[in-house]
Parts: sequence; C-alpha cells; structure tokens
Amino acid sequence: MIQAPSTQRHSGFSLIELVISIVIISIALSGTILSSNMANLFSSDPSASLQAVNIAQGYMDEILNKTFPTTFPCPAPPVGGRSAYANVCDYQGLVNVGAQDQSGTTIPGLSAYTITVNIDGTTASMGTLTAGTQVVRVDVTVTRNLMPTLKLSGYRTNY
Repeated sequence: MIQAPSTQRHSGFSLIELVISIVIISIALSGTILSSNMANLFSSDPSASLQAVNIAQGYMDEILNKTFPTTFPCPAPPVGGRSAYANVCDYQGLVNVGAQDQSGTTIPGLSAYTITVNIDGTTASMGTLTAGTQVVRVDVTVTRNLMPTLKLSGYRTNY
C-alpha cells in the first residue's frame, strides 16, 4: 500500500539557518559596538574643540599683526617673552603648555591645551609671491588630551 504524502507541515529552523542567523546578528552587533567605541574615542567635547579653535585664532591674530620678518632663517626670539616680540619671526618654535596671554600669564581653565607655533619662510608659497622675502606661513597647532590636533595656518605678506 502506498502512503500519501503527509499534509502536516513542520515549522522551525534547521541547524544551518540557526548558525547563519547567529553569525549575522554577531556581525551586526560587533559593528555597532565597534563604531560606538570609535566615536567615543575620537569625538571630543564640542566646547573643548571650540575653545581650541578660539585659542588658535587668538594666537594667529596676535602673530599676524606683527611686522614682516627681515631675516631668514628666524633668529632667536628677543629676551622678555611674547610681550617683547616685534615681528612674525620671533614666534618661531614657541611652545606654550597652557594657553597664555601676551604677557606670559597662563589663562585660568586653559592649562590642558598645548600651543605650538611654526613659521615657514622657506617653502611657503602664495601665487607668485616669493617665500621668505614676500610671504611666510604661520602654523599654530593646539593639542589637548583625547582631542584631535587642531592646526590653523595663515599667511603674512610683506606689504
């Protein structure tokens, strides 16, 4: 006697379907966790980032308001700190641990920032202006723990 096929349906997952589901869920979960950890690692407090921009802009404004340097490479800065600086070149190699005003006084609440200044009078170029005699580039770098480095560049021309 021939039996008729069973009309009863079995529901459930096969072993292969179960393993594939677990793999897909684990990949999605690990990707989500990894991206949230990376975002926490590389994102910083927005107010700290804005403060770094303000610090860099303040230093840049101070430097670009000085006269154009007369000699390259930059000689040693004058004695007396930033209050004695007369031209852009005097700022070459300046490193302030903690933001400072022009007289050298550390600004309260900004001691976690490190400011570095580099004056480039050899490779700076701007159109047809000659590096060193007609244009210099000023790089102000601001760093803080667990915050991406901020570098602000500006040009000073001999006008």
